[in-house]
Amino acid sequence: MRFQSVGACATGTSHTEREQPCQDAFEIVDRVHGSVACVCDGAGSAAKSEIGARTLARQVAQQLSRNIEGLVSDPTAQAQVEDAIQIARNKLSSEGELADYHATLCGVVLTAHGTLVFHLGDGLIFGINPDDWSDYLVSEPENGAFVETTYFFTLPGWRQHLRVFCAPAQYRSWFLMSDGAASFAAKNSPWRPELNFLQPIHNYLRTTYQTQAEEALLGTLNDPRSHRITTDDKTLVWLHRAP
Repeated sequence: MRFQSVGACATGTSHTEREQPCQDAFEIVDRVHGSVACVCDGAGSAAKSEIGARTLARQVAQQLSRNIEGLVSDPTAQAQVEDAIQIARNKLSSEGELADYHATLCGVVLTAHGTLVFHLGDGLIFGINPDDWSDYLVSEPENGAFVETTYFFTLPGWRQHLRVFCAPAQYRSWFLMSDGAASFAAKNSPWRPELNFLQPIHNYLRTTYQTQAEEALLGTLNDPRSHRITTDDKTLVWLHRAP
């Protein structure tokens, strides 16, 4: 069973022009029996959100990678995701105020038997049947009372907004993205993949060596046309399981 994964994160021009750090982060952990990927988007209003995003992505991906093969069918899967998030919260709360580290979370655990999906806040996740691109799953962004607000893992009621579900094994290709990348990689009302963008990326990454694939994906996110669409940070992660 062959698993592939590629991710890239591009700093938005709104941050580079102000000499501010990228507030997106991603983490991918590949194992023999599958892959775990997380994409996190730090809140622009939080003082250390880039640290929150990096810590959350790393802690959750590393923690869940310990049980990749059995996680999809494990009745305690949601509890394990919650425990992994809590580890990140505990680590950051020992270093400062949690409100300084606001970030959202998109994540999947891809295995031969199906995929565990977990999502907190905004960002977007697509699971695609690569044999029929009209067959796809969506985990949509969750916004607050206003479209520009969302939910973070640092908030007291974060568990109420954590969504966890299992997807069938037919969905072998996955795209996880921050809202910056979603502005050109997806269509909304309803949310659906932007096939003219994602399908060529999938076809290229599937047949390209890792280093070259990472460079190409980063180059796409850093393309001036992408920056003209949005000045926000842009993160895109692709996972694929061969049949």
